[in-house]
Amino acid sequence: MVLFLPGKGLVIYPDIGDKLDIICPKADQGRDYEFYKLYLVKREQAESCSTVLDPNVLVNCNKPEKDIKFTIKFQEFSPNYMGLEFKKNVNYYITYGVSVFMLR
Repeated sequence: MVLFLPGKGLVIYPDIGDKLDIICPKADQGRDYEFYKLYLVKREQAESCSTVLDPNVLVNCNKPEKDIKFTIKFQEFSPNYMGLEFKKNVNYYITYGVSVFMLR
């Protein structure tokens, strides 16, 4: 289930085993491009739109020359030591930072 809640943003309710694809689109030459970073943060950080305390970068959209797809898999255990792990019935929060550049 996916909802957009005023004052809270996009809220999703994934099940363990679900995947979330995040697409960083290719930029148009000669136009401004927004470089996004998505962070997994604590609730307090999400509410204040802060990434200062212990940021965990999930996605870094920093390659404007091509489309990039990131997939987040909601799993309780990861075979990868750097992999993400999510527990059932626990809330997780994602926020972002952005920089704007002109591509030539």
